[in-house]
Amino acid sequence: MINRALICLSMLATSSTWAVRGPRYLSERALGMGDAFVALSDDYSGLYYNPAGLARLNSPLDAGMAMKFDLGDLFGVAGEGLNIAGEHANSFSNLDSLSSDGTLVDDIMIFDRRPVGLGTMPEMHFAARSTDPDLPLGIGAGWFLGSQGRFMLDKGIYIPSAQARIRTDLEFKIAGAIEPYPYLSIGIAPTLATYTVVEQSLSLSQYSSALDTLQAQLSRQEEKIYRPGFGIGATAGVLYDIIPTELRVGAVAYNMFLTMDHHSVPITYSFGLAYLPAVLRRQGMLRYVNFDMDIADAFSDGDFLGKLNLGAEMNLSLAQLRGGLKGGYPCYGLVLNLLMVQFEFTSWADEAGLFVGQLEDRHYLMSVRLGI
Repeated sequence: MINRALICLSMLATSSTWAVRGPRYLSERALGMGDAFVALSDDYSGLYYNPAGLARLNSPLDAGMAMKFDLGDLFGVAGEGLNIAGEHANSFSNLDSLSSDGTLVDDIMIFDRRPVGLGTMPEMHFAARSTDPDLPLGIGAGWFLGSQGRFMLDKGIYIPSAQARIRTDLEFKIAGAIEPYPYLSIGIAPTLATYTVVEQSLSLSQYSSALDTLQAQLSRQEEKIYRPGFGIGATAGVLYDIIPTELRVGAVAYNMFLTMDHHSVPITYSFGLAYLPAVLRRQGMLRYVNFDMDIADAFSDGDFLGKLNLGAEMNLSLAQLRGGLKGGYPCYGLVLNLLMVQFEFTSWADEAGLFVGQLEDRHYLMSVRLGI
């Protein structure tokens, strides 16, 4: 009971902070590396993680479009459901067997108040850097439309119910970066963003009016299309090479001055360290290896371990392998490169409880990218 109460309180806290949190971009590369990317940021996703990285792009041009699918913990839920169905297969043969199964209800209760997330995110992006060493500039632009839904069953005291919450973020960014001094990059990314939220709770006693309630919410969100509450803000960052091309530090401030739908979005600050060992760079099958460490939202309350992200990646000729820890939870990713098409699979976890290690919110992200 105490554990469930803590989980409920944490979900209420999450719901209250969701109203003012900034748009969340899902980078397969960063999340596969434990979301440690502030000091690396050497591809188009630097638009969102650290715009100073646009002056350090690993290729002169990085542009394309992608479609991403966040499956939440669908694999875990489906696997546990199949296990329960297999263990109680005989109980489902008839009503007498079902009523005499004394452990079925307890096993099914693992799904009680367990949130399951699903989401989609189409995006387009463009990033380029100058090849003239006397003109160390980088530019970029991108947009994404990210919808994240959370669904949950609640057995209740007498009447079971289901709850759903869907938030959709729309964000546009442009960015520029420059190296005013050797080994020092600064960048800024002005942002235009808005969001909408639809929530619905359904119980057996409310099913007859649920459609009317949902329709009323959708009508309110439809009206926001004509007054969507766009806000203008910026993300700014710096990168500095302690050892040129090998050891780099970075810092970034997110959501500066950003207000969405009359809600101010708090500024957050993150710091990072990246190690790109020259000894592991090869022109054969092994192209490069990177190591990264971030302190995310460094000045927020909470355990240090929950802010610490660690990651590494290995680039092979046709694939990339990634792994890391995000707030103490393991993350990993795999990329397959087929000419101009990339297929990516990434798994990461967020903390859904009140302290590190209490309640893992596991996600599986699949994406297809067409680009150069």
